[in-house]
Amino acid sequence: MEPILKETYGIIVYQEQVMQIAHEIAGFTLAEADIMRRAMGKKIKALMEDLSIKFVKGAEHKGINKKKAEEIFSLIEKFAQYGFNKSHSTAYAYVAYQTAWLKVHYPTEFMSANLTSEMGTIDRIVVLINECKKMGIEVKPPDINISYEDFRPIDNKTISYGLNAIKNVGSKALETIISERVDNESYNSIFDLCSRVDQQKVNKRVLESLTASGSLDSLEGNRAQKYEAVDAAVQYGQKMQIEKDRNQVDLFGLDDEQSSLIKTPFLSEIEDWSEKESLKKEMEVLGLYVSGHPLLEHADDLEEFTTVTFEEGQTLSKNDNICVGGMITKVVRRYDRRNREMAFFDIDCIGGRAEIVVFSDCYESHGRLINEQDVVFVKGKPSEGSDFSDLKILADEIISVENVRDRLSQCLNIKFTSGKTDPDDVDALMNISKDNPGNCKLLFHLPNPGSHRPLKILAHNIKVSTDSQFIKQLRKKYGKDNVWIE
Repeated sequence: MEPILKETYGIIVYQEQVMQIAHEIAGFTLAEADIMRRAMGKKIKALMEDLSIKFVKGAEHKGINKKKAEEIFSLIEKFAQYGFNKSHSTAYAYVAYQTAWLKVHYPTEFMSANLTSEMGTIDRIVVLINECKKMGIEVKPPDINISYEDFRPIDNKTISYGLNAIKNVGSKALETIISERVDNESYNSIFDLCSRVDQQKVNKRVLESLTASGSLDSLEGNRAQKYEAVDAAVQYGQKMQIEKDRNQVDLFGLDDEQSSLIKTPFLSEIEDWSEKESLKKEMEVLGLYVSGHPLLEHADDLEEFTTVTFEEGQTLSKNDNICVGGMITKVVRRYDRRNREMAFFDIDCIGGRAEIVVFSDCYESHGRLINEQDVVFVKGKPSEGSDFSDLKILADEIISVENVRDRLSQCLNIKFTSGKTDPDDVDALMNISKDNPGNCKLLFHLPNPGSHRPLKILAHNIKVSTDSQFIKQLRKKYGKDNVWIE
């Protein structure tokens, strides 16, 4: 086998190698070797059994003992299931090399092209935007005065969101909006926009979606004002278009003077949407949050108690006890074989997304907490085959974000980096701890000369709260990495 596998360092990679081994080891004709390759690739069990017997006999005939022949056949079978032919492998390798080179040397252009190619698949957009974050590239929200139909790089560290990814905004509407902006100048208000574009293409629905997505944020007024002004803007644009189409001149003036007689409306004096409402509307038309995230208000809790990083390289075992926090979406309720209620839902986290399976026992105890848009923590085990990018969790417990600190906090740890501690500092720590009583143990980690392990001392006379403000106060004094909750 060495001459056949030398170029691939002893590993069966190509389908041609599978055929060559069958030919050399078992005396198969190349036609018979091709039949074996196809049977292995398609897992045709009956044919495989016949070929296995024939392979072993052929190998024995060539002086190879039966055990070794069976071992070789088993090895071929494993690799043949996913082997490519050599020309196919070469093409794949070449494309992989090209794309890797582009990602390194032209990262914003490369990621813009990837985002554009996946524009119709929101789940892929989310994955690619997370990849951009890891690469230090910011994907900015769509902007009517900057963005184009596709995702485009603004500079080496910034990509502008593609307008064509917004629901209800068609390519014809975008063509007229972008060409007018490029040929003339940027838009300054929603009324200016409507007066310069074709109203049959840029209609009420298009304007509402553009406003909800944040694409008009660079124009005068807040989102609520512009959304409320859509009808008035459409009417104003229609009037301006009629004046242009008339192509008539007043006895004492010109066309532009005629148009100036049409009074530009004003935006109403109304309050902007709340951040929660703005983000909700963004989600409706973009399928994801771009200008912010509703989970940011719970960032301290999420960082403290989520044990999964959603980063490449993190390995998960089906026996691991993990905890993730996020917002519930896509709830599906079902009944199991015993007619007991269970549920499936997605949980959107700041760093990624997980699929949750809630079997009947867990559902009976925690089903009341499974409501769309609610923020919860899920404790459980990853299902077999889960990884950082495709995480499925079998839930053991569901905890509301309001109760997570009381429910999960077992012990508050404080690490002292110096062996000497001033008595006044100890008294100050005692006082601040008394001011924040709770049910959590307090454990000190002190330098231990002569040992790589710190000396651990449990405070027997006090238990503390894990309120976020108290934790922030401690981290400010002792350092972020020196204060943690177990």
